[in-house]
Amino acid sequence: MERGITQKDFAKSIDMQPSHINEIIKGKRSVTMLIADKFEEALGIPSISWVNLQTQYDYDTKAIEKRELKEIEAKNEIDDYNISFDIKTVVERFSVDVEKPFAQLLNELKTMLGLPEPAELQLATGRFKKSLKTGLDDRMLMTWVLLAKHQSSKTVVTGIYDKNKNDKLISELKSVFNENKDTIGRVQRIFSNYGIKFNIVPKVEKASVDGFSFMDNGIPSIVLTMRYNMIDHLAFDTFHEFGHIDLQHLNGENDSKISIEGYEEDPEEKEANQYAASILIPDKQWKTAPKVRMNPFSIQRDYTKWANDNNINKWIVLGRISKETGMYKFKSDNSRKVG
Repeated sequence: MERGITQKDFAKSIDMQPSHINEIIKGKRSVTMLIADKFEEALGIPSISWVNLQTQYDYDTKAIEKRELKEIEAKNEIDDYNISFDIKTVVERFSVDVEKPFAQLLNELKTMLGLPEPAELQLATGRFKKSLKTGLDDRMLMTWVLLAKHQSSKTVVTGIYDKNKNDKLISELKSVFNENKDTIGRVQRIFSNYGIKFNIVPKVEKASVDGFSFMDNGIPSIVLTMRYNMIDHLAFDTFHEFGHIDLQHLNGENDSKISIEGYEEDPEEKEANQYAASILIPDKQWKTAPKVRMNPFSIQRDYTKWANDNNINKWIVLGRISKETGMYKFKSDNSRKVG
């Protein structure tokens, strides 16, 4: 002890067992009023001070226990969420400090992603299973959907969606895709003017998502992954998702359509594919396209000329050829990249 008194001698001076003094020092035994009085008599420190110290210690101990319990509960809830979506991917995308307390991490995740209770999120995952390509990782799909909805929630539009203005909207978008300059920014601004949210959220592993269209608080929203940095893919995917809006596939607040690579069994997906193809190159116009032998060089040469004559981006034309024939061996150049 600081006064040079051993625990044994001190215990003897106040008629206590040395083991009891040791337990008090280690916080295993409380300082009662009787013990406080003995301490005051032996050390000259008021007994009320010893009682106050004990009260503060008890308070701090309970606070620590409560904090530890909250940490355990938060960790368990995070583990429950991790069943439905990949926490690791989310924290990496948001650069969240994973070293912070679990309760704080949980609160940040709930705030950023607008998470319901874990059980409700698992029900949502089940709904997605009914309309997805076999073999797709539903957990990773949910991860991307949450990221997409978060990005959409931060987007503000300047206009109000009016289906009667869709023809004008389509015309402006086609012009941008054909020109392919500052494309993403211009597309986002055009959609905003017409009351539609538009965002790009890169895909996550094991979820080959092309796009997502849904109602975000009553506002139509489109989110693409841009898995391929190609103007023809961007144009087609944009009009495919817009097709779900224009064709009124999204009628309710909770309606959504997720476009998966190679998945065309859903009739509404087929309809949206046809919608996008006919918007980019109207069927009547497509019938005037040249008929050439199935040779990549000949097709690329003749269809490029036809595209230029019809004021259509050549890669949008060649992209349609690829979709219809399965021929992808065209000589690419930088003009195919999204400008």
